[in-house]
Amino acid sequence: MIDRRGSRVVAVAAVLGLAATVAGLSLVGPMPLIAGMMVMSAGFGCLRFSGQGLLTLSSRTMISQWFDRRRGIVSSASNAVMSFAFAASPAMLLVLIDSQGWRAAWRLIALLLVGVVGTTIIVLYRASPESSGLVIDGGGRQPDAGHDDATPRLLGSDDDLTRDQAVRDVRFWAATTPVVAMAATSTALTFHIVDFGAELGLDEDRIVRIFVPIAVVSVPVTLIGGWLVDTVPPLLLALAMSVAQLVMYATVGSLDVPVFAVVAVAAWGVSQGCFAPLTSAALPRIFGRRHLGAIAGAQMSAMVIGSAVGPALFALVKSTAGSYQAALWISALVPAAGLALAVRGLRRPAPAP
Repeated sequence: MIDRRGSRVVAVAAVLGLAATVAGLSLVGPMPLIAGMMVMSAGFGCLRFSGQGLLTLSSRTMISQWFDRRRGIVSSASNAVMSFAFAASPAMLLVLIDSQGWRAAWRLIALLLVGVVGTTIIVLYRASPESSGLVIDGGGRQPDAGHDDATPRLLGSDDDLTRDQAVRDVRFWAATTPVVAMAATSTALTFHIVDFGAELGLDEDRIVRIFVPIAVVSVPVTLIGGWLVDTVPPLLLALAMSVAQLVMYATVGSLDVPVFAVVAVAAWGVSQGCFAPLTSAALPRIFGRRHLGAIAGAQMSAMVIGSAVGPALFALVKSTAGSYQAALWISALVPAAGLALAVRGLRRPAPAP
């Protein structure tokens, strides 16, 4: 739908769906176990679909469609702001819940989504520079005069790969595998962070504070990665991200040891910093713009699956083995595969479309 109707249409639908979801969740009350599991599964499924899925995908794709020569720098600047927002949001939401209660917090978020985010999308989002009578940075084909953004013009070139061609290309999986691994493990560690810290002998306040230095490391890496993805083969970033994750998985289980804690936080920050360039700027550079929404959607689907499997895997391993250490070693298999794919993708020529 992003490729056919543009990012603004999809983003508005995503905001309305997300607002409706959080407003609906604010009404949930005590109910039987099975009914409660079904309601909460549906509720959080809608949260992931409309928020992390559609809204993130449409916004990220719009930025990628609007820039070419400076795509990596612009997308990384956007993601740097997002990293700070992610780091600050738990504390802000906790203050809101403590002062107003969780039901009021959900409803206030719904109002802000419609009033602030929805208005911003309607006013500022456009499908592409060409559909707005402009030329993309770095040149390219001339725009269509008087073209209506409601029906986006054909973007890119005939050499751009389709989604089916992209998912059969080793370069797609080389760029996707490390971000899937990061989505799975970082989500798992975030979900289980208090219990994970207790296993290491760290109290709640001390273990939660690791997210601040991680954000401090990831922001400059994100900006540097955005510059690099515009100048070097994107798979080099995928290779670097895979290596950083392997170091992170080997050391994060020893956060109670200061030296390992520093290495783990640095590796986590580097890996998180490579995330944005690989999900925003790498795909259009490798595969072109014409089918970018469909290709980015395939990558996003893999990430959402990973972020759902990761916490479940960690919980299962902890319940059976009594420790999260085995889950970290199992998780390390994914970036190891990503490293092998990146090396292979860098060595092999791109297949003909």
